[in-house]
Amino acid sequence: MTRLPLSILVLMLSTAAHAAVKPVIWLADGMTRVSREEKPRPAKNLVLHAARGEWEPLQAVIHASPEQLKQVDVDAATILHSSGAALPPPEIFHQHYVRVSKSTMNSPLPPGEYPDALLPLDMPAEPHPAVEATNQPFWIDVFVPYAAEAGDYKGTLRFRLADGTSLTASFTLHVWRFDLPVVPRLRTSIMTTPRSVSRAHGIAFDGSHYSLELAQLLNQYHDLLARHRLAIDQIYNALPEPDGTINEEKVERALRKHLLHRHASTISIPIWPDWPFKDPLGKDREAAMKHIATYARILEKIRCANRGYVIMGDLDEPNDADAYATVRRWGEFFNDVEKKHGVRVPLMITEEPTPEKKAWGSLVGAVDIWCPHFSSIWDDMEWAGGSHDIAVRRQAGDEVWAYAALVQNSEAWAKAHQRPKVFKNSHSPVWCTDYPPINHRISSWLFPKHGITGFSYWDTLYQPVGADPWKDAGSFRSESGEDVYNGDGFFIYPATKERHGRDAPVASIRLKWLRESADDYDYLILARELGLDEKTRQLTETFARGFGDWDDNVPALLEARTSLGSLIEQASERRHSAQASPSPSF
Repeated sequence: MTRLPLSILVLMLSTAAHAAVKPVIWLADGMTRVSREEKPRPAKNLVLHAARGEWEPLQAVIHASPEQLKQVDVDAATILHSSGAALPPPEIFHQHYVRVSKSTMNSPLPPGEYPDALLPLDMPAEPHPAVEATNQPFWIDVFVPYAAEAGDYKGTLRFRLADGTSLTASFTLHVWRFDLPVVPRLRTSIMTTPRSVSRAHGIAFDGSHYSLELAQLLNQYHDLLARHRLAIDQIYNALPEPDGTINEEKVERALRKHLLHRHASTISIPIWPDWPFKDPLGKDREAAMKHIATYARILEKIRCANRGYVIMGDLDEPNDADAYATVRRWGEFFNDVEKKHGVRVPLMITEEPTPEKKAWGSLVGAVDIWCPHFSSIWDDMEWAGGSHDIAVRRQAGDEVWAYAALVQNSEAWAKAHQRPKVFKNSHSPVWCTDYPPINHRISSWLFPKHGITGFSYWDTLYQPVGADPWKDAGSFRSESGEDVYNGDGFFIYPATKERHGRDAPVASIRLKWLRESADDYDYLILARELGLDEKTRQLTETFARGFGDWDDNVPALLEARTSLGSLIEQASERRHSAQASPSPSF
């Protein structure tokens, strides 16, 4: 009798086991994280809702053997109305897993693999683990055009695996009878610099001259953010020329494309402490003021004056008396520009209205847009000892935005919440990979309560030198290296020619959640404008009462969003009916 070597026997048994796996497909909403290892979920009728002009996500998860998943093709993706009307084919992405080696501080989630990068289907995917069966989720983005017919659509997805197995899943999409605003109501300022893009893709850049390759790639980054209802702080083709002059025709063309075609909600007027003027607050003051006024007038010309503002990285998070004094000098400068040239130039500063130390003085009168960290909103507006200076500045006509960064909560918050070692809810939202998904959406539901109209974020492409963000999520570490903040400052993955066949920005699932957050805000403001404040408050409070009092309850958020859509639709139809009714004659 012939005995087979043990290695061959193991291989035969492994192959037989893989062949015995029966593939399964199921659908999930866009707020569900799917691990590789979890068992297939029961099939359910997934019902989605979207306004006209909105992107709505879902996920199709295939559970099969690694061999079957080596090649997965989309045979069909249709979304049809009973009338025969069809929505555009959805965009489908292959989900890439990234490893969290060490948890972000206070995270309630463990180290492990997290789905995050969303690869276009024509890019090579990572190998699957050598296991009997695994999950491969696909992200599906459905767009509802503004001209789409309202009502219910049936979506059908059919995938074909490497062994020829065909899997089909269906869902329902209800299109509301109202439109999402073309320009997002949530004002955003997202930093993604040309230098960080060039570095991530290995493209030469001297700081002022843009090669055709880099310019085309930067446009892709600008487009990607705009498609996710987010506005980059500055665009390369609207900057001054290398010699500091302004090519007004070129700048106007760039701003028209960005604000009128991409529909970005904001744009920062470009100026730095030492460029394009060496001494803008001193001997170059008049020229620098004219420079700012020229940009402001171009924005007026294209009817986008209300979208312009100024953000200066050198003024970020002022934290001592000298920094406060510098902000005041710049505030005086922009105030003088407004007085002399008759334009509006709001200065945005990442700081709360209440200074940490009284000796630093006040920034009132210098700052037009206050942008405190999420944690400072609780300290000022929700804590019993808060000064409510945010409300005071809003009443005075200033604007208030907010920003996320790292894991930050005050001593007052810690004391009021019994100093939790693990943050499960009611903390300032954390935008890290290994925090629950609701962290990326909860803030928009709370902004209207405090009159907050936008947010700023410090980077989307930050990565330590030598790190590989496709393999490890540890994008930001403390100076000591002790604390890691997975995914902080990193929302876009850089696909490269060497690894993926082409240079391109690749969205993360977390970027999609920020898009959903911007849409949440649009729904909330639409409801407010229709007189639905009280009903909106009641829906919001089912899961969120404040920045220091909210639940990690995604089903409640999704249910509130659906209810809000229904209320907006009904109120819109009542308003339209009232406007269409003939006036009584006397």
